[in-house]
Amino acid sequence: MMTIVAHRFWVGGILAGLCGLLVSAGWAADRKKRSAEEKKLEELDELSKRLNRLASDADLADEQRFLHDRIGELMKRARETPGDSYLFGRLEEAIDDLLDGSDALRDARRAAIDKDEDDEDDRERTARELEQTYFRVQQGDYFAEQSRDPQAGDYVRTAQRLYQQARAAYDAREYRRSRHMADAAREVIGGLENLAQAAVRIPEPPKL
Repeated sequence: MMTIVAHRFWVGGILAGLCGLLVSAGWAADRKKRSAEEKKLEELDELSKRLNRLASDADLADEQRFLHDRIGELMKRARETPGDSYLFGRLEEAIDDLLDGSDALRDARRAAIDKDEDDEDDRERTARELEQTYFRVQQGDYFAEQSRDPQAGDYVRTAQRLYQQARAAYDAREYRRSRHMADAAREVIGGLENLAQAAVRIPEPPKL
C-alpha cells in the first residue's frame, strides 16, 4: 500500500509534469506565433523592395502611380494584421497582384520603345488575350461591391482604361505592348478579387 508520503510525491510529480507540459505548450505556441510574425515581416519586406524598385522609374504611368498608392495602403494594413491569418494571406496576394500589374505596365512602356520585335503572327494570340481580358474586367463591378473598399470604383476604372489602351495598341499593331497592357488590367482585377475575398470569406453566390 502506498504511504501518505509516497502518495504526496506521486501527486506532486504528476502536477509538476502537467505544469511542464503546459509551459512547453505555451512556449511552442508563442514560438509559432513569433515565427508567423517573423515570416510576415520578411514577406512584407520583399514586397516593399519590389515596390521601391518599380517606383524608382523616372517615367511612371498614371495607372502605376495609382497602383503604388494602393499598395502602400495595403502594406500598412497588412502590417497590422496577424501573419497567420486568412486576412493577411488575401492582402499579401492583392499586393502581389498589383505589383505584377505595375511590372506589366513597365514592360508595356519598354515594348512601346522597341517595336521592331512585334510580329504579325502574334495578332491572333493578342486578340484572344484581349477577349479574355474584356470578360475579366467585366467582373470588376462584382468584386468592387464585395470588397467594400472605398477605392473599389477606381480599381475598376483603372482596369477599364488599361483594357482600352491595350485595344488601341492592338489596333496600332503593337501586339506585345497590347498584351502587357491587357495583363496589367487582369492583375488589377485580380487584386480587387483578393480584397473581395478578404472582406467576404464566403460570398453569397451571384444570381443569374
